[in-house]
Amino acid sequence: MVKRIFNIALAYVGVVIGAGLSSGQDLMQYFVGFGKWGIIGTIVLGIISVIFGKIIITLGSYYRSNDHYEVLSQIAGPITNKILDIALIISCFVVGFVMIAGAGSNLNQQFGLPFWLGGLICALLVIFVSFLDFEKITNVLGIFTPLVFIMIMIMGAYTFIGRSFNFEELEAISSTISSPMPNVWISLLNYFALTAMTGVSMAFVLGGSILSFH
Repeated sequence: MVKRIFNIALAYVGVVIGAGLSSGQDLMQYFVGFGKWGIIGTIVLGIISVIFGKIIITLGSYYRSNDHYEVLSQIAGPITNKILDIALIISCFVVGFVMIAGAGSNLNQQFGLPFWLGGLICALLVIFVSFLDFEKITNVLGIFTPLVFIMIMIMGAYTFIGRSFNFEELEAISSTISSPMPNVWISLLNYFALTAMTGVSMAFVLGGSILSFH
C-alpha cells in the first residue's frame, strides 16, 4: 500500500513537472526573471501544487474516476462540465505539441540532431507510452520522476558546493531576462494554471486507482 501511494505521488509530480517544463524556457521566463521574488514564487507554487494535488486525487478516489469527465460531471453543472472538458483536451493537445518541439530543440542543441528527428523520437515515445495500460504508465512516471530529482540534486550540488555568489550581481542579471508577465504573482497563477490544466486529468485517474487498495 505504501509503495503504491509513493508511486502515485511520483507519477503526479512527474506529470506536473513535465507540463511545467515542456518548452525548456518556462522557469526562466516565469520565475528567474523576477529575481528574489521569483524564488518566493516557486515556494508558493510548491505549496499550492501540494494542496491542489491532494484535493484532486481525493476527488478521483471518492468518485472512483476512470477519466476526468466522471468527476467533473459530479462537481460541475452540465455547461461548465462541457467547457472544462473541452479546455482540458485542448490544453493537453497544445502542450503536447510544445513538448515535442522542445524535445526536437533539446536534442539539436545537445547532439546536433535535426529538429524533426528529435520531435519524431519524442512523438513515437508518447504514442508508445499511450498504448500501455494505466498501471504501466504510472510505473514509467514513477521511474523517471526520481531520476529528475537525482539530476536536479547533482546539478544543484555542482552549482553551489565550494562556490560563492554575488547575489546583487545575480539579481541584476535576472532583471535582464524578459518575462511576458507583469509581476511574479500573475506569473505564478499563470504557471500553476498551465500545470493544473495538463495534470488534472491524470490526477483524477490516479486518485481513482487508489480505491482498489482500500
